[in-house]
Amino acid sequence: MSRIDAVLAAACVLFGAIMSSAADLDDQLDKRLRGSWATLEVEVYSSCSSTYSDNRVGAAGVASKADRRFSAGELVKIDKIKVKRSRVDLLTSLEEPVLVMTKDGPFELYHERNCKAQLIFEVPRDVIKTRDVDAVLAVIDSALTTHSTRGAAVESGGWNGRKRDPFPPDYDQTLVRYEIWKAEQINAAVAARIEKATIEAAEAAEDIERDADYLDGFAAGAEEQQSLDIDDCDRLIDASFSSHKERPASDHSTKWKRGHEDGQSLVFHVYLLRKLRRCFVPIPASPPP
Repeated sequence: MSRIDAVLAAACVLFGAIMSSAADLDDQLDKRLRGSWATLEVEVYSSCSSTYSDNRVGAAGVASKADRRFSAGELVKIDKIKVKRSRVDLLTSLEEPVLVMTKDGPFELYHERNCKAQLIFEVPRDVIKTRDVDAVLAVIDSALTTHSTRGAAVESGGWNGRKRDPFPPDYDQTLVRYEIWKAEQINAAVAARIEKATIEAAEAAEDIERDADYLDGFAAGAEEQQSLDIDDCDRLIDASFSSHKERPASDHSTKWKRGHEDGQSLVFHVYLLRKLRRCFVPIPASPPP
């Protein structure tokens, strides 16, 4: 065996031992921490999305790129533990959600979102290698206090008491007005597209020529559009003839090609007229004064 092979073999053995230690430590920490409740003794940051936002916990505080800050004392549930070569990650879910405001037209809408945070603790590699559970827990305990139940965590005195912000006054009426506005916007868009399709269909019909070559092309074009299948109302409103028409072979005459396009246009726009009538939505009743 060459010197390089020997070094690689030793490295593989060492790596395997480290990974085995990490896996074993992972299991032990999982039994001790997973499903537990905790009150954080450090601030934490979250993007309040479906992913866990990274939070590196150190002596100088917490470093994170997530945009929403939560003060120390936040109540969290420990979802999962990950042990790596020189760090331990706690994947946590904040108990209280937040309200996030978005705008649609003239309306301010509020959506409840859950927040998640991944707490990253740097742990010496020899601690991971020796499976020193107590040493790892000592690092983790510097940033949070665990409890077996939610009630115990709440009553511990470490909880900061944060509750989700309330919805604005009369928000239920705002939602009704928003649904009315949204329905009106949909119906206006459907009506506008029907009007445009009517004009396009009429123009295609007016352009029909009494010429055998043209009519052959017209019939071929009409047949091309028989396979149209657009059931989604948003797609129907946005559908354009230019993106659905088929180009004829180059060996046809100019009149045949013109008829081919007119035949497609007429069938396409009549199809839209027939389908779009089903896209009107009922207008909700107005909220009580």
